[in-house]
Amino acid sequence: MEINDFWKKKIHFYFTEILDFDNDGRVSSKDVTGFKEMYKYMKKLKHDSPELDKFSKFLNVWISNILTVTNKKTGGHETSITQEDFRKYCEKIRVDLIGRKTWPSSLSYMSDYIDALFNILDTDNDKYISKKDFLSNSANAEDLKSREISWSFICDKDDHKKIDKKFFNELCIEFLVSTNPKDRGNWIFGTFRY
Repeated sequence: MEINDFWKKKIHFYFTEILDFDNDGRVSSKDVTGFKEMYKYMKKLKHDSPELDKFSKFLNVWISNILTVTNKKTGGHETSITQEDFRKYCEKIRVDLIGRKTWPSSLSYMSDYIDALFNILDTDNDKYISKKDFLSNSANAEDLKSREISWSFICDKDDHKKIDKKFFNELCIEFLVSTNPKDRGNWIFGTFRY
């Protein structure tokens, strides 16, 4: 399963629309700070909350892992990630994920990152993502409409279905691997307009 334009487009979209929080074309500790503030607001957490600290650490470890791979290849000492760095990183981990439904030990750190994403989407903290949770994370009317369409793809038009962590992990792996726009994992973040 070769990488195609669709795969590149969704990885580009994920970088620009989700990761690059401050829209400067790079992902760095500034973006982690933005995510941390958003997470604090969405989860109604206090500034010194252990959950907030854990979330921030997950993001920093994830960025650090991408930078380690990037700097090893280039011999550089970068402190932020470009779109190209991110695409190459995703291409590398994609190879380890083809045909899998769980994270291999070489990518065990990703399960912490995915847990953090799950917690963002699980707005009522019941350990499931419901349609209500999924839609409540929308940024505006256009995003809400996109999320409604995404939910129907993911859950086979079942408005009462809930996504548990195991299924969420499978969807995230499918997102990183899939080159087919019809695969459900491509819609898990709800904001894509492919």
